[in-house]
Amino acid sequence: MISGNNQLCMLCGAKEYETICSYSEPDKYERAVGIALEGYKRKWVQCAGCGLYYSKYSRQPDALDRIYIADYRSGTSCWRNSTTEEIFNNVVALPPHQSETKQRVNWIKSQIDNVWRGGIIKKGTPPYRILDIGGATGVFAFEFRDAEWLPYIIDPSIDGSFIQSKYGIPYKQQYYKPGGFEERFDLIALIFVLEHYCDPVSLLQQVRMDMKKDSLLYIELPDALCFKHKPSDDDIFNSCHLWMFSPVTLSRLLDICGFEIFNLQRTKTIRGHYSLMSLSGIK
Repeated sequence: MISGNNQLCMLCGAKEYETICSYSEPDKYERAVGIALEGYKRKWVQCAGCGLYYSKYSRQPDALDRIYIADYRSGTSCWRNSTTEEIFNNVVALPPHQSETKQRVNWIKSQIDNVWRGGIIKKGTPPYRILDIGGATGVFAFEFRDAEWLPYIIDPSIDGSFIQSKYGIPYKQQYYKPGGFEERFDLIALIFVLEHYCDPVSLLQQVRMDMKKDSLLYIELPDALCFKHKPSDDDIFNSCHLWMFSPVTLSRLLDICGFEIFNLQRTKTIRGHYSLMSLSGIK
């Protein structure tokens, strides 16, 4: 299950919170799965105990789960103008200075080199394997692939299968679960994925099962700075997003799940999004 409602803070268990913004009607994602106006309510709150931002809502916990299978990336949905494959072709054609993905790949590979050169973790022997969880557009996996790195993708969307048939990158259409490829990975990436999961703690604990002893975990997600710099109707606060982390709360989450951070960076993307980028290893 991706979606879920939250009565207590996931990180510290506190019940008290401050309401940051509220919504009185379903947004386009909720309307797409038939969520009605009657009795509707949703709000973003900040935990009084640890500062975590999270979403509270009236819909059924699993109401949005099916959107990730057929609608979220579909070119026929009301929030997409192109198919997943068209988006892939457009993005991979971008020059490096215009491509968030190319810049992301360069950052991750440079940080991995720093970790290896510094002896923080042991460098293995190529080929290295990377699992991109939730990467149905295929762009990140395609750009990351080189002579040393072999990418794999797992995503519930039916729209990403072209990446295997046309580019030879293994693709499983399913929600993530450990052992999906019968491989253990040198790097696992969760890029704008964790904010969709009702139980990030459980997800990260499962991810560890697919990692080798000296593996790395890359996480990128929206930065809680958005609450200071974006209007409440911005798509970053949509109903599909359940959490908003700061460096402090992301660090706490990773610590709870048995990871230590090697690098954590705040960034503003080319498209104007505020995000957190982190590279971690198993404690």
